[in-house]
Amino acid sequence: MDIDWRARASEVWTVPNLISLSRLPLVAGIVLAVDSPVRYALFALVVLSDGVDGWVARRLDQTTELGALMDPALDKLTALVLVVALFPATGLDAAYLVFFFARDAFVVALVPLVPVLAFETEKVKARLPGKVVTNLQFLAMVAMLVPAVAATEALLWALAVASAVAITDYVVFVAREQTDRGWVNDWRGTAVAAVAVTLTFAVVVRLLLADQLAEALAAL
Repeated sequence: MDIDWRARASEVWTVPNLISLSRLPLVAGIVLAVDSPVRYALFALVVLSDGVDGWVARRLDQTTELGALMDPALDKLTALVLVVALFPATGLDAAYLVFFFARDAFVVALVPLVPVLAFETEKVKARLPGKVVTNLQFLAMVAMLVPAVAATEALLWALAVASAVAITDYVVFVAREQTDRGWVNDWRGTAVAAVAVTLTFAVVVRLLLADQLAEALAAL
């Protein structure tokens, strides 16, 4: 299918897409003012723009294909830049960032497999475990913004668990779309995926954050 790039470029100038793009200078402002209280106001505007753009698109009947692609891409870019800018102030081990980005890294790793598996991406819808991860990521960014070190650490451990659940859910979903084998489509398929993902996370924790986990458990 041919894409009319001129038509797509014209979609940039719709109100909701301009609101979405306003996140870029706001995020840049947070990076520049990372040690200033101004970062709180800029972060609030980032959150506001992320919530308003979709509402404005529906209200003005300006929903576009470019907007549908741009909004989640800007969400990921915003999270990446803000975490890189805000995390150092927490003083936590950088290995914790594995937990923050684990779900997103897994999804990106699946992209090259889409044509190989002939997977129909339109079947992919927002799933509850993925939504939980997204909400925890937002809370973790807020904690980093403060910065609230103990809260950030607790949320990152929660993200480890939530990401393991979300990745298991994605693995099971994709596997069931690829085969009709009975064991894949019942509890056994879920069990195999859960064990594999849990072991992978356990190895990561053992190699990178064993001491931190021991300290967290001792504090309980």
